[in-house]
Amino acid sequence: MGFDPAKVPGDDVAAWGAQCREKALAGLEAGDWKAVHDWTRSWVGWGGGAWIPDTWLLYAVSALGQGKPRIAVHSIDLGLKYWLPGPIDQAVLAWCRGVIVMDRLGDPKTALIDLEAAAPLLPVWLAPAAAERLARCREEAAKSRKRTPSVKPRPEFTGPDPVLDSVAPPAAAHHDGDKPSVWETVATFFAGKISTSAEGR
Repeated sequence: MGFDPAKVPGDDVAAWGAQCREKALAGLEAGDWKAVHDWTRSWVGWGGGAWIPDTWLLYAVSALGQGKPRIAVHSIDLGLKYWLPGPIDQAVLAWCRGVIVMDRLGDPKTALIDLEAAAPLLPVWLAPAAAERLARCREEAAKSRKRTPSVKPRPEFTGPDPVLDSVAPPAAAHHDGDKPSVWETVATFFAGKISTSAEGR
């Protein structure tokens, strides 16, 4: 079913997107991972959120909060494959993907592929921590005995053509590499390991 603007709550894509963002962040603060997921999905579908990194990071966080890092990687892969063509946005998501694979899946060899590819293109708001993380990943990868990659390689960008008519159009201007409005809230999920009871699913 295609996107129908007449069904957007309040008939205002931007306003609905802003409300979804607030509700998703409120869910995050409360540790309500289903609310984070559901409001993010509404932001993507009806609020113009598909076209910015914020939503794909929130989807990943909702999975990480439930101890499901592979689903978090899959969420990021959707943004990488369909929605974010900019090389800096791609680097940001690839970096976050690598951190998940390194910290949550214990696979520094596979993580290193993403981290090394992303590092040269990271924006100034993310770059300061990159050198230490990359050095540590290289060190751990050299020691790792893991032979089978925990996840498939990150997808190449193909564009949104197969799914374009299923979501709302962009609601606001976004420039490649803009700092996501949710970053300060979600950054800790991509800075180090946060233990959960169901880690590794």
